[in-house]
Amino acid sequence: MTASPERRRRLRFGGWPAAVLAVILATAIGFGVGHRLEPRIGDILLSVLNVWHDPPKDIVVVAVDEETLATLAYRSPIDRAFLAGLIARIDRAGPAVIGVDILIDQQSEPAKDLALLSAVRTARTPIIIGFATGADGLTDKQATFLREALAGLDKGLVTLLRERDDGTVRDLTAGRVVDGDWQDGLAAAMAEVLGAAVPRAGDPGRITYFSDAGGRPHRFPVYPAHVAASLPDAWFAGKAVLIGAMLPTADLHQTPFTSALGAEAGLIHGVLIHAQMLAQMLAGTHYETLELPQELGFTALFAVLTALVFVGLSVPLLRIAGLGALIVALWAVGIQVFTHAHLQLPLIAPSLAGLVVGAMLAAVQWLRDRAQRDYIEHAFSHYVSPALVKRMVSSEEALSLGGEKRVITSVFTDLEGFTHLAEGLPAQEVAELLNEYLDKVCGLFLAHEATIDKIVGDAVVGFFGAPESQDDQADRAVALALAIDAFSEGYRSALKNRGISLGVTRIGVHRGEAIVGNFGGTRFFDYTAIGDTVNTASRLEAANRTIGGRICVSGTVAEAAPDRAFRPIGTLVVKGKSIGISCLEPLAENGAAAETYRKSFAALEAGDLDAARGGFEEVLRLLPGDPLTAFWLGRIATGQTSTTIVLAAK
Repeated sequence: MTASPERRRRLRFGGWPAAVLAVILATAIGFGVGHRLEPRIGDILLSVLNVWHDPPKDIVVVAVDEETLATLAYRSPIDRAFLAGLIARIDRAGPAVIGVDILIDQQSEPAKDLALLSAVRTARTPIIIGFATGADGLTDKQATFLREALAGLDKGLVTLLRERDDGTVRDLTAGRVVDGDWQDGLAAAMAEVLGAAVPRAGDPGRITYFSDAGGRPHRFPVYPAHVAASLPDAWFAGKAVLIGAMLPTADLHQTPFTSALGAEAGLIHGVLIHAQMLAQMLAGTHYETLELPQELGFTALFAVLTALVFVGLSVPLLRIAGLGALIVALWAVGIQVFTHAHLQLPLIAPSLAGLVVGAMLAAVQWLRDRAQRDYIEHAFSHYVSPALVKRMVSSEEALSLGGEKRVITSVFTDLEGFTHLAEGLPAQEVAELLNEYLDKVCGLFLAHEATIDKIVGDAVVGFFGAPESQDDQADRAVALALAIDAFSEGYRSALKNRGISLGVTRIGVHRGEAIVGNFGGTRFFDYTAIGDTVNTASRLEAANRTIGGRICVSGTVAEAAPDRAFRPIGTLVVKGKSIGISCLEPLAENGAAAETYRKSFAALEAGDLDAARGGFEEVLRLLPGDPLTAFWLGRIATGQTSTTIVLAAK
């Protein structure tokens, strides 16, 4: 019946094919679900870690806001003459570059349109005018007008790159090819004027949004456009100036700050996002993510590591801890790489893949273990106790012959006089009485998590401490003895009302070493305990006939159950032994009678017979008919004053 190590490994892991299949499916599930969530994690990392918090200082924004529009004759398009005057005023202050995040994509008043374009062409300061095409959502008419109006002028694309899934602006607008030529984005064109290196092709990466100490978007200096004429030149001199609209309901974009701080803090006007991108290019910061194949491979690698953990560890809690440690390590490394290398590693997809691998391998193992458990339960449930079946099905220990030394607490019960009673009753009634009695007694054994060794007629034999170790085995044994005694006395009373006189149940309990194991040859399976501990428990059960009690436990049991109440029985020298055993009777109630008994017994041990006799008589007044007290009074009356009792019978 012994399973080979290789077979046990297969049962534990579900086999390598299952692990490989789990890795493949988990990678697909983790990547499929997690890939779309990774940007959100990057958003939170960007805001919470506050990696970029010191942007260049020479960037200012001039905003056309509601108060500005209130000074103009009409709202849209923005008065071109006003814009011309604004550009001229800023140009006089001597800025380093001016970027206009406003599209000149339709005709307004011709004279004002000419004034604006003239102001741009005659300015001493390099000016980058906002540009867009039909690919950015302009109509053909708008695109044509804008292209013709800006002919010969420096321009930059103003359309921001928004994610398809959630509309968040995460990617840097470096530029793109327009009509066969590379066209810079607005921020990139301004950065190039200032001598910064700008990305030209390929993936420019993410925007490294600068934030303040609280993780909120950095606040660039913003000046209302309608008061620019009255502002000091020093506020613009040598600066990179961005002109754009900052209206309550227009050109607002969701940014990574939304994920961590909510919509109110995360919605930013387009001109401020251009300021963020310009600051990034001037500072030379970068923030990249893995390409899709790399992200898929990284997810698969983590799934493989998880499978190795589940293959390498056999204890379920260790597997869970191992998976938890892997996920914690993944996130810790991811945070460090993001902070120092400015690379966002995938975290959600690998974590999901790891969880799916773990769940799948655990499910495979559970199915295989369930089949093994069913086999064991079917094969052995008729022969061994439920506790042993539980141990066998919950562990990978081989089912083998032999035994092991264990400290156990053995419990013997015997029903007094049942054989004689059975002779006077019909067989069917005898069977009903005995089955009802044994069903309850065995139920109490199991309820206290004892192992039932055997049932011999009306006697039940069991023990604690094997196959499962039980630190509180002595306390459990005493509790079991008291429970059986309470049931037995109640059962006797009920039968007495039916005219049936059932004897008392005698119980013996002893604690010590025994050999426990499967003893039944190669054809039978019998889990039992053998040794002096078991024999002694049997002798203590029989000793109740002499002392008149119902429960007799050894001193080793009482010492191991310090929270229980006992009264001394004496030192019993059982047949076949020369050394006596200190024995006690457990008490369900530890009242005045118990205390009086203990004092009386102590007096007897001290040789004070009068005090002992008087005390025992007081106990009988408190507990009329108490057999143990009557036993000692009888011995005192016959001159037997020793508390050591030599038992003649087994």
